[in-house]
Amino acid sequence: MATKPQGDICVDCQERDASLDIRNRRLCAPCFIRYVNSKILKRMESYRFKNLAGDQKRRLFLPLSGGVSSLVLLQVLDAQLQKQMESRNKTAYELVIARVVLPDTETQTEAEGQYQQVSERFPLHNFLPLLRLYDVFRLDENIHQDLIHLGIHRQETESHDEFSRRVLSCATSVTARADLQSILLRRLLVSLARRQNCEGVLWGHSDSRLAALALADVAKGRGGSVPATIADGPSMHGINFNYPARDLFKVELQTYARALPNPLVAESKSDMSDRVAPTIRNTSIGDLLTNYINEQGVKYPSIMANVVRTASKLQAQATDQETNACPVCVMPTMRNPNSSRGNTVLCYGCARVKQDIRA
Repeated sequence: MATKPQGDICVDCQERDASLDIRNRRLCAPCFIRYVNSKILKRMESYRFKNLAGDQKRRLFLPLSGGVSSLVLLQVLDAQLQKQMESRNKTAYELVIARVVLPDTETQTEAEGQYQQVSERFPLHNFLPLLRLYDVFRLDENIHQDLIHLGIHRQETESHDEFSRRVLSCATSVTARADLQSILLRRLLVSLARRQNCEGVLWGHSDSRLAALALADVAKGRGGSVPATIADGPSMHGINFNYPARDLFKVELQTYARALPNPLVAESKSDMSDRVAPTIRNTSIGDLLTNYINEQGVKYPSIMANVVRTASKLQAQATDQETNACPVCVMPTMRNPNSSRGNTVLCYGCARVKQDIRA
């Protein structure tokens, strides 16, 4: 944040002194908070009262990553729901919150402490017990059979935790391991959302995060799934995916977290994407592109924003191929029955991961 010049006035309210530079506009903190709220709530229009049928009660699943983006999304939606309770004594939807502790990122104690603080700050919502990545083998009924396509078989004596560690250790490259972990995490969260009877998942991804995902998918051979990865609406998982913070840059969400009367700074410190591996050899493609987008997005925000806009317009070309879901990542894969590879069930990205698996 730049130091405000003397006599600098907010361009929106024309009343308070400006303190923030936001997309070449000088804003005061209250106007900037209103700006972020409007961006997110505009993406939540489909979940308004007027779209409810009779006594319908929507349940939406919001996974927390421990970083700033998903926490800001929760803050904005919580404020909206509190206003609805005050004015109508009911809400248009209810939030189900979950948090997964990932291997080698933080301790159970650290995650529990942060999660407890968040649940106390937002008591209106349903917070599920803290999860570990290995819970996917308890909640996803098909995961064991699907991993066989990668050549990974579970032994009868293995616990969920032991099998989870072995699955990740089977990857011989950092990128393949990160890819596997991402797939397991998404399948865990989707399985949990469906078990909680939620009609959609609200991902906290910023524009910066979506841009990094799109570029990483292309680099990992998953270019065909880019539109499905970042699109709002029905997903291949049979549940709606929505990205309400997609019109905001990560740096704007970080600024918002600090600008609130009761800041969210403590949680934003735990954003794992800011951690850089000591060498490129130990950095996955996803982390490398995330760091690149975060750095360049500050210098060239409009150019970085075009990555998501362009990727969102992509559509699979109409051919005589059949569109199916890859059994592992549950993303679109094109199969041509007349091809010699017609019996291949994996998408190209997962086929590349399989090459790096030593089960």
